[in-house]
Amino acid sequence: MADWEEVKRLAADFQRAQLSVAKQRLSERNVIELVSKLVNLKLIDVIYTLDGKEYLTHQELYKEITDELLVNGGRINLVDLQQLLNVDFSHIESKASEIIKHEKNRSLVLGQLIDISYLDKIAEEVNDKLQDQGHVTIPELTKLYDLPADFLSEHIHHRVGKIIHGHVDAYDRDVIFTESFITRMKAQIRGTFSAITRPTVIQSIMSRHSFQERLFYSLLEDLVNKGRLAGSISGGRQEKALYIPNIYTKSQNEWVDSFYKQNGYLEYDSLIRLGIADPKSYIKRRFKDEAMTYLGTCCIGAAIKDQVEASVEEADTNDTWIDIMPVLPSIFSMEDVKQILTECSKKYPHTAVCCDTIVTSDKFIQKWNEPFKDLVIKKAEMDVRNNPSLFSNEASKGSGKFSKIDEGGKEDRKDQRRKKAAGVSKSGGGTQGREVKTRSTKKKFKAQERDDSDDDVATNSMKEKQQACQFMSLEELENHLKEQTELEDCPDSFIAEIALQLHRYYCEAKPTELGFLL
Repeated sequence: MADWEEVKRLAADFQRAQLSVAKQRLSERNVIELVSKLVNLKLIDVIYTLDGKEYLTHQELYKEITDELLVNGGRINLVDLQQLLNVDFSHIESKASEIIKHEKNRSLVLGQLIDISYLDKIAEEVNDKLQDQGHVTIPELTKLYDLPADFLSEHIHHRVGKIIHGHVDAYDRDVIFTESFITRMKAQIRGTFSAITRPTVIQSIMSRHSFQERLFYSLLEDLVNKGRLAGSISGGRQEKALYIPNIYTKSQNEWVDSFYKQNGYLEYDSLIRLGIADPKSYIKRRFKDEAMTYLGTCCIGAAIKDQVEASVEEADTNDTWIDIMPVLPSIFSMEDVKQILTECSKKYPHTAVCCDTIVTSDKFIQKWNEPFKDLVIKKAEMDVRNNPSLFSNEASKGSGKFSKIDEGGKEDRKDQRRKKAAGVSKSGGGTQGREVKTRSTKKKFKAQERDDSDDDVATNSMKEKQQACQFMSLEELENHLKEQTELEDCPDSFIAEIALQLHRYYCEAKPTELGFLL
């Protein structure tokens, strides 16, 4: 306190000296020295200007900054303050931080000092713009006023309902609108979408009628949820989102129900052409209580499946054959027919699926052995007369007596060759002995090669005789089956498959098996 009194006394002396006559007035240099002395003694605290010609107290700098802020409409850049006040920027920045610390109505944003009066002015301008356009967005205001979106959004939302007469969108907080604008836009959306009778891309409607994108989806969803629009939205808010009117969905469902009721099946491609993107999922939802069977190109109901099972049961019970293709719709592919036949024939283990579309019983195929029995016996008798050696050799292989003799002969020959080889190896030593051994070994291998070649010749001869003794060729079997009265209506492919099974039974058997049929 004593120091402050001394400062006051010095200040009074300084003022008296300035007001005194020229001979008692201090020079500028003396004043500078005096102030510097007081600063060094920490008796006063002043701020130098950049040119060093003036001094400011901290209170004066605080006052001048607030005055400049009000003069500039409540917003000023700190760099501009530094140029106006001619004070070092560090003092401006420090004092600005002190101002916003003590005064809650002022803010420091991006190096700019902003007063609450400026924000109120912005709110009035925003309200004028809102009443004129019907809606404004925060990103739009951010570009206009060059302020951060978060800062501007906070203060604008705080003034909505007070200075700004509008509403904030519940789905998008960056949109502010008036009631009249919403009412007008709702009416436009309701009128436009009420006229749609088929699935339409929402983006195309927005572009054609220039709807405001941010509000459009929220208003459209609100109208749909409240039942003001008779339709549904598919795809959310994506670019390919569709609006599907209920009248289209109703006619679509009626067509699907009618077609299924009349035909008992649904084709996937037809549903896709109808506008159903995922046919299987749609069918599962639409006919969740129906026992549907899903095939490759279509799905069938219980009626067609029961009809196929009845046909399979008839073939199994009456020992006959049935072609399923005439029973099924023409759109069924071969894979579909094969799939449903495989599933239905599981209940009847004594049936077989031939040519992918024909069902027959095992007994029906087996009974076609009968017409060939007499022919087989005649063929066997003729082969016995023409090739008795073939059958005798085959029979001897089957009898234990001859097989043992044959095996014994083979063993005797092997022993003889082994003894000869051992005798030659004992006939001398040294170089002469090794040469003799080599020659005997070569003879041994040559003898074995001759035996192997003889066996190959015998085998080939046996195969030729077996081929000569075959019952019938596959073509002959088919021609003979076609002569049967009961098979006149059978498809050629089905007769070919029966002939193939008979060919495996008769013509791939050994000649002795044909001989034992006598």
